[in-house]
Amino acid sequence: MTEIILFTKPECQKCDHVKERLPAGVDMEILDADSVDGMAEAAYYELLEEEFPVLVVDEEVVTGAIRILERLRSIVGSG
Repeated sequence: MTEIILFTKPECQKCDHVKERLPAGVDMEILDADSVDGMAEAAYYELLEEEFPVLVVDEEVVTGAIRILERLRSIVGSG
């Protein structure tokens, strides 16, 4: 099964934009990168210096709100 994690931060307009437009049918974990658990996961994927939101699909890292939404739609479309 594909592991999908969306890393976001509070008060991030791009993060909110993505979360408001998530396609139905995607089973994913949404982590706050400012929380202890979220920061630990982000460090594991070496994302601490990235701009958020960041999507991780298995080992693939996707940045940018538009690319994230396109990638999620492709997952739904292929499922």
